[in-house]
Amino acid sequence: MIDNLKALAAVIDSKSLTKAASRLCLTQSAISRRIQQLEEALGGTLLDRTQRPPSSTALGQRVYEQSLPILRAVDDLMTLTRKDAAPTGTVRFGMSQAIGDVILANAVEQLSREFPTLDVRVRAGWGDSLAAQVGAGDLDAAIVMLPAGTRPAAPLLGGIIATVDVAIVQSRRRPRVRQAVALADLAKQDWILNPIGCGYRAALESAMKERDGSLRVAIDTYGTEVQLRMIASGLGLGLAPRSVLRASASRDEIAIVEATGFAMQLDIWLIHLREFGNLKRAIEALTATVADGFARYAAA
Repeated sequence: MIDNLKALAAVIDSKSLTKAASRLCLTQSAISRRIQQLEEALGGTLLDRTQRPPSSTALGQRVYEQSLPILRAVDDLMTLTRKDAAPTGTVRFGMSQAIGDVILANAVEQLSREFPTLDVRVRAGWGDSLAAQVGAGDLDAAIVMLPAGTRPAAPLLGGIIATVDVAIVQSRRRPRVRQAVALADLAKQDWILNPIGCGYRAALESAMKERDGSLRVAIDTYGTEVQLRMIASGLGLGLAPRSVLRASASRDEIAIVEATGFAMQLDIWLIHLREFGNLKRAIEALTATVADGFARYAAA
């Protein structure tokens, strides 16, 4: 049926059987045969063959007009799996809260500017939740943080976009720690951290437990810049990627705490479940924006 509709559209568009055959790389007899099959299927005459060249009947014109959106939809469908095709439809991606604090606005703005007809849907959250949504097919991809040296759980696929070093930070004007200390010695300090689910916090809690300590979280809140302002005022210790800290408005008011025997490094991953098809270019642009953003922060 689709091939027959294409034959009818080609004849009406080009007003010539010869041109329609050339356009579809078919013989004129093949074009005529397809239109006859379409007439038999629909039970009506679509071309007035008493004229030279044949022209559409009133029914043929109606069939032609209603077939155009169908043919366009079929063309769009055929490009979905083509990696080199322009992105169409909707792209749904997730981004870990800690990464989103730094780069989400720029990422969405860049995607919308580069692909103005693409419907961009974004979901912020924590890594485990986003990974589950990618695995369930609710998201096309997600950008999450994983401890250095680990990989996303099967069947998820992915690749590392960037690696960040995370430091323990405090107020420069009102320091709580004045010399290098063991991590366990910081257990009694007040901490300002992201809510449970954050990769930074989970890694710190794990390291503290290994040293028979536990965190005392005084302020549990979202937002890197909000946290850094409170840390700068002396309300507690916190965590921040060194690259992000260099670019922060609070950088001159923040000092790094040297915790002996402790280092935190996290990898930023793009994770996905299946091939992207014609969303490949959009996902690549998103990945490049995140990588460039963290590279700029590191160079700041």
